[in-house]
Amino acid sequence: MADSAADQLRQVFSSPLLDEEDRRIVFWHDAEGSFAQEFEQLRQEGIGGAGGRKVLFADASSESLFDLKRRILRENREDDFLVHTRSSRDFSEGGLEGNWLADIELISEHFQADKASMLLGEVNAGPDARDAVARFARFFGAAERRAAYLKRMPETATPGDVAVGVVSTILKAQTSRMEDIVESLLCALHEGSGEQLLSDFEKYDALSALAALLEKRLGYTGDPMSEVALSEHLLLSAAFCTLPEDVMSGYSNRISRAHARFCLNIVRDWLDRQDTRSILYEICRRVEQETNLSDVLSGAEVSRLSDTDIFPCVNEVILTSLLGSLAQGSDRSAEALAICQRRKNLKWYKRVACFFDLLANAAQAESFYREHPQGFHASNPVDAWKGYVSGWNSMDAIYRSFCASFDECQLSAEEVPDALRDAAEKTAERVENLYVNWFLPGVNGCWIGCCEPDWAKKGHIAGIPLQREFYNRYPSRNSRDFKRTVVIVSDGMRYEVGAELARRLEQETKGSVTLEACQSVFPSVTEFGMAALLPQSEISYSWDSGDVFADGMPTRTTKEREAVLQKAVPGARALTAQDLRAGNRAARRELVGSAPLVYIYQDKIDSTGERPKLEHDVFAACESAVDELVALCKIVVNDLGINRVFVTADHGFLYTRRPLKEHDKIAKADIGSGDVQLHRRHVLSREAIDSNILVKMNMEDIHGGEYYGLALRECIRLKSVAGNKNYAHGGVSLQEMCVPVIEFRNHRSNSKARVDQEKATLSLVSTSRRITSSMFHVDLYQREPVSGKVLPCEYELCLTDGSGNPVTDIQKAHADMATPDERARVSRPMFTLKAGIDYPPDERYFLVCRDKETDEIAWKEEFTIDMAFAPSVDFGF
Repeated sequence: MADSAADQLRQVFSSPLLDEEDRRIVFWHDAEGSFAQEFEQLRQEGIGGAGGRKVLFADASSESLFDLKRRILRENREDDFLVHTRSSRDFSEGGLEGNWLADIELISEHFQADKASMLLGEVNAGPDARDAVARFARFFGAAERRAAYLKRMPETATPGDVAVGVVSTILKAQTSRMEDIVESLLCALHEGSGEQLLSDFEKYDALSALAALLEKRLGYTGDPMSEVALSEHLLLSAAFCTLPEDVMSGYSNRISRAHARFCLNIVRDWLDRQDTRSILYEICRRVEQETNLSDVLSGAEVSRLSDTDIFPCVNEVILTSLLGSLAQGSDRSAEALAICQRRKNLKWYKRVACFFDLLANAAQAESFYREHPQGFHASNPVDAWKGYVSGWNSMDAIYRSFCASFDECQLSAEEVPDALRDAAEKTAERVENLYVNWFLPGVNGCWIGCCEPDWAKKGHIAGIPLQREFYNRYPSRNSRDFKRTVVIVSDGMRYEVGAELARRLEQETKGSVTLEACQSVFPSVTEFGMAALLPQSEISYSWDSGDVFADGMPTRTTKEREAVLQKAVPGARALTAQDLRAGNRAARRELVGSAPLVYIYQDKIDSTGERPKLEHDVFAACESAVDELVALCKIVVNDLGINRVFVTADHGFLYTRRPLKEHDKIAKADIGSGDVQLHRRHVLSREAIDSNILVKMNMEDIHGGEYYGLALRECIRLKSVAGNKNYAHGGVSLQEMCVPVIEFRNHRSNSKARVDQEKATLSLVSTSRRITSSMFHVDLYQREPVSGKVLPCEYELCLTDGSGNPVTDIQKAHADMATPDERARVSRPMFTLKAGIDYPPDERYFLVCRDKETDEIAWKEEFTIDMAFAPSVDFGF
């Protein structure tokens, strides 16, 4: 020990005497005889008394007390004495009988140097903890364990503190908090260290202390070393706080109602631990299996499960129920979307996030279907066009997002029940059916029905911007205001993908964004679309080679398109996205030079969709293309210093996850004979063809009217054309012909037109600021929907005391809703007050809302806590 009994005694005898004293007699009480060897060693070494007096040694346990008394009082009356005795000091009535030294001891000094008393100083313990320290003397026998104990229990005041400190040290818990003790115990048991742990607890006589601690704090009376029993008790008791009582009625013998809230505190604390959360997940899974919890919860209404997050299976039960209902066409869209938003803020969500995305997309598809009970109708082509760009196209986006989520679910490594995967597959069938058999034929039937007469006469629709007018309408417009312009052409980017790109540019840049649409040239293929976007007055086509010409100049390659541009705009450049992204800033500036007009070509979407082995990756290619287009716009602005950018496409595309059935295809015989070129979605002919099956397209503006065009209706394909089964373009559907035109203008910091991004905010709308229950909700309102420059944001909320110490668990809240419905932008996180804390009614508390990304406080609101009683934290030791 750092300060030994010998050192202390030397200090005692070397200290000066008081005025009335002429010598020093010290009785060393060592009731257990723990320091007998130290006494003998000290007798051999000797001690120097104050003033040069001699210190004599006497062992009252082996000498005659009468002789010893005579020595002290007669023979050595001027010497100091150190008397080592194994008797306890008991001077109560009857305690003096037979004690020849009692009168001397009453007027002498006393030195207590048993092991326990010495340890009190070592572990910074008060006198009330002496017996508890003595009980664990073997544990405290090693300096290493004492040091580990002090890290977990810096101050020891009570016997309970000693027991908790010993238990937490044996478990190697981070602290002596009950949360850390239970976590460390269950982690050790789960990892197979139970036998070693039991041995350690028995070695240091601490097993009963662990059992008492678990009983007092958790209400658990079973085997402390049983992972199954302890974890069932902990988790089921915690879940009891967040689930309806009748749902948990079958587990009453494994639940402690009185300790349920503290069990919830422990689990919530563990859920926030990144390093051991995976172990908790495995433990939860085992308890679910042992208790058949999934089957029990499956009988409850989804709304009654929405707030609980203890067990991962709750997510699966909710998902299976809602997906199963949507697969059958039930009207649960609003409920599903609300549940998705609520579960997003709870634990275990990320493990099945793709399934919740799938659910949200399916709910949106079902909601879209119910919002159009009469289908799609328009009296003229312009109205049909406006209907698509203003809202109908959202179904294309929903379907694309649904397919991406479904793919992710299929590849998910998480172990989810077969029932959930079956429900997901049936939901996929429902969404596929809505998209292929209802939406595509409905929206395009309306569009083609309105347009067919005009197409037969003119080959385009008046009143809708034409792709062939792109250059005159956009890059050259207001050229004096913008000395330099960039046009990015993304091959195959359809309108709904362009709308996503516009949203991303709005959110991720300081500039302004406008989104328009133009009707593509017919046929809607790369060769014609690329030529139409260039400066030209005439487009021609070579029947033999398939090449398309702008004012007689070839347009197949990037270099050929650059020549067309330079004819109209000297010094113009045409590049590929890969060319621009390959170099650094200096290389990019050198590549572009001072070109007043730059066309940049990107080919992620169409190059993926056109390859039969990759066509199912086309939606992933859309996402990748958007990422790259955002990056390209930033390069143009930041590296090239060009502030005006247009992003458009040559054509769109049709894609369905499942191949069309044979009755959705037509044969060459249905077209008739003649000199024709057959493509998947259109037919070119050098002779006029009468067909009631196909749509006639006037092509008088192509090559002087030498060719005739026919388009397939809706999603129909030609049987005889080899190639892709799912991805196609070249026809007249809105998905193929509606081409986005995005104008992005960067604004400098001093520009009046500049609008900075801001994060969506949350505000507290609960009127009461008084907490009367250990578990409570608050109502949060997302003030503005996410759109444009309003960005989504994730917040963390917690109730703290006046010093900023958390007194509840931390809850997440996502401000990411884009709905204009204000009522739908209200959320209700639930908080749990920590056990073991006094909550004086006159103390001030604050609900603090922090931006998770920046950790900055967004706001804090004052609360009071007025509870009838606070849970006891008496350990019972």
